[in-house]
Amino acid sequence: MRSDILKKVIPVIALALLIVAATGSGAIAGSAGGAAAYLKMGVSARALGMGEAFSAVADDASAAYYNPAGIGTLEKREFHTMHAMLSLDRKLDFANYVMPDPKRKGVWAFSWTRFGVDEIPETRVDGLGNPVLDANGNVRIFSYFSDVENNYSLTFGRKINPKRSYGGSLKLLSHSLFDASAKGFGLDLGGRYKTDEKTHIGLVLKNLGASLKWSGSSTVTDTIPVTGVAGISYQWKPKVLTALDLEKTANEDFKVKFGVEGKVSENIALRAGVNNKKLAVGAGFSSREWHFDYAFYDEELGSNQRISAGRRF
Repeated sequence: MRSDILKKVIPVIALALLIVAATGSGAIAGSAGGAAAYLKMGVSARALGMGEAFSAVADDASAAYYNPAGIGTLEKREFHTMHAMLSLDRKLDFANYVMPDPKRKGVWAFSWTRFGVDEIPETRVDGLGNPVLDANGNVRIFSYFSDVENNYSLTFGRKINPKRSYGGSLKLLSHSLFDASAKGFGLDLGGRYKTDEKTHIGLVLKNLGASLKWSGSSTVTDTIPVTGVAGISYQWKPKVLTALDLEKTANEDFKVKFGVEGKVSENIALRAGVNNKKLAVGAGFSSREWHFDYAFYDEELGSNQRISAGRRF
């Protein structure tokens, strides 16, 4: 039985890895800059607590972000939201709504992500390059502005048969900074395959064709690097879920993500994971239609916490 499963799983993973590796080569090499970097920051405390090894799990509303194919497997309406106060006064917010569409034999999701820093002081320099001062000798603040990025996405997923589901997300991206603004589009595509009752495989390509075209004081176009993810999840026991993701973005190194979720009871879950050698832990509580999740994890700019909540009805 186990050998039959491996015969099915290994070719799929091998193909997925080839696609992911190809995603990070040639055509987009050199574009792995910081444009729309918030799109890689995660939107679910549950997933973050598992090290973001979630492309094959993708079984709740946050699948619109992690693998749009997972949206097609949801049978009820669902609302999900997350808020994060990050280091350096950064804020990240996410909200989405999932709605099954029996007529089209699929499921829709509408999502919004906002990332930014508010109340940034505008200062100026004189002809000699020195800061302009006020009457008291302090650096003069002329105004305050925000650096804000938004992502509005429309996701559709469909369960083709009991084992396969596919999905895609069309994203409208915007960025405003002082007197300049940018807009653009991007596309995410995903697939999810159920090999048996315990094993799922996920494959995702993010930010296909995505870019931001600036207007105002800047007229450049920022290309957003494509990211490929291949993952597998395995339900070891009824209350223990494990997952592994391999992620590749442009000419960056491969990132390995691993996570585990264990249910202490029907209402409480504990989580732990590793995201590119950075540790993460989390917990979740559910009650009837509602669920609440917490995650604590490390990132390059320091440790952070996330809280998310949702309702399935």
